[in-house]
Amino acid sequence: MQQQQKQVTDNDFDMCIKAFFDQPATMILIVGDWKTGKTDFSLLLAERMLKLGIVSKVASNIETKGNSITFISDLPTLREWLYGDNIRKLYIFDEAGLHVHRRRSMSAKNIAVVTLMPEISKARARLIMILHNLEGFDKELTSTVWCKGLIEKDNKYHARFISFTKPLPNGEFSMEFYPVPKTNIPFDPYALAPFKLTRPTQIPSTLKDKELQILWEWAVNNKPIHQLGLHPQQLNRIVRPFVENVLKAKAKE
Repeated sequence: MQQQQKQVTDNDFDMCIKAFFDQPATMILIVGDWKTGKTDFSLLLAERMLKLGIVSKVASNIETKGNSITFISDLPTLREWLYGDNIRKLYIFDEAGLHVHRRRSMSAKNIAVVTLMPEISKARARLIMILHNLEGFDKELTSTVWCKGLIEKDNKYHARFISFTKPLPNGEFSMEFYPVPKTNIPFDPYALAPFKLTRPTQIPSTLKDKELQILWEWAVNNKPIHQLGLHPQQLNRIVRPFVENVLKAKAKE
C-alpha cells in the first residue's frame, strides 16, 4: 500500500532540528545508502541551523560554492577553526565512514578523530558525520557519550530523526519527514570529501612547471577545483597527459 505523503512544515522541521542540535557537545550521524541525499541533507541542516541561530559558522570537507561554508579538510586547520573564537560552530564531516572505518580502529586517523570529540565539546561546537553503513563505523564514535542521535536517509525525499538521549517535539524518540526539500547551497555531488591529519604542504621549489604546481595543490593538498580557478575539463586536460607520461615511464622500467 502506498504510504500517504506528509508535507514538511517549517515549524515541525525546525523544532526537530532544535531538539537535536540546540545542546552542547552534540554529534549526529547521517546514515544511508549511496545517492540517498545525505550530503544534500547535511547542507540543508546547516542552512536551517544558521537561520535559527543554533550556530553562526559552518565548515566542512564538502566542496561548496559561495562563502557560507568554509572548506576544511585537515585536522590542524579544523582545530584552529574550532578554537579561533567563542562562536558556536558546526562541522560537517562527509564520507566519515570511509575515513574512520571500524576495521582501522587503531589507525592514526581513527584515534585522532576519537580524541577530537572532547575538543568539539569544549569548543561549543556541533558535529555531523555522514556514513553509508553504521556497522562499519568505529564503534567508539557511536557511544551515546558523543553521539546524541542519528538521521536515516532511505532515499532523497525521506529523513527519519532518531534521538538517543531525549524525546523529540512529537513526544517520541523518532520523527519522520517527507518530502524533504533540497539545499540551496551549491555543491558538486561527485567531488571527493578528503580529510587528512596534516596541513597542506608547500609546493617544492623544484616544481617550476605551472601545471605540475596545479597538480600538487589538487592531489597533495586537496585544494578544490574552484579554488584553483579551473573548470573540471581544464583539470582533466592537465591530469591525462601527466598520467600518460607516468604510465609510459613505468612501462619502460
